[in-house]
Amino acid sequence: MKAHDPQGLLPSKSLLPMAGKRVLDWQLEAMIESPNINEIYLIGLSPEEFPSNLALKYIQYDRNSSILEKITYGSEALQKIYPDLEHIIICSGDAPGVTTKSINQFFDILRQNLDADLLIGVVPEDITLKFFPNHRRVIGKFKDQSVYPGEMYVFRHEIIPVIEDEIRQMTLKRRQFDRQKDTSKLIPILSYLGKRPSLWLLIIKYSLGLLSIPELESTLSRVFGFNIKAIIIPDPGFGMDLDLPDDYESLTEYIKMTKIQG
Repeated sequence: MKAHDPQGLLPSKSLLPMAGKRVLDWQLEAMIESPNINEIYLIGLSPEEFPSNLALKYIQYDRNSSILEKITYGSEALQKIYPDLEHIIICSGDAPGVTTKSINQFFDILRQNLDADLLIGVVPEDITLKFFPNHRRVIGKFKDQSVYPGEMYVFRHEIIPVIEDEIRQMTLKRRQFDRQKDTSKLIPILSYLGKRPSLWLLIIKYSLGLLSIPELESTLSRVFGFNIKAIIIPDPGFGMDLDLPDDYESLTEYIKMTKIQG
């Protein structure tokens, strides 16, 4: 934000102008067009900060709070509206490259995995390099393929209190990466997981390049006691967000190429 809003006029990076719209507008329009989505709840921004003609519902909360706090508060708020709610579907607000096609694919796979307690969309690195050769995402290099987390994921409502510490720790560890120097080493996260002896074999296999994504799912599900699934979404825009100053330029060009020209 210091690079692209030096005067501090905007309350959120999702409000940065990008190719004629706000960052979040590109994302919300793709979601609105999906037949799988009936309601969108915006957590953190108020109607005054983010006026929109789209059919949005606002859950007002401190926008500077942590991801964990927003997930927890949003989950509790939705549970009051829908007492029988099972899954919370979350999408970060700084991923303008997300497309309706990828959102629909995400929901199609979700329907096939309704037994999942935690479902994370991941993007293959090889397709991303064609559009974002200098992407600097944090890559997980597995035996079957290299992937990085997408910007859409699902929690079963009831497990959120159970994994609060894991979410908090993973968020903190993720911020310790120096992505400009090395995007492949997962030392901070591995050091945290290494506190559980039951995960040592997993860490060793990963370090040797012998760990597959299904093995990761199976081991983590067994250790943490709930069903974890990773689903492949072959769309670079599904995993690119505005974490670094250079992301703004690369995503602007991507939007022009895929959503304006294409």
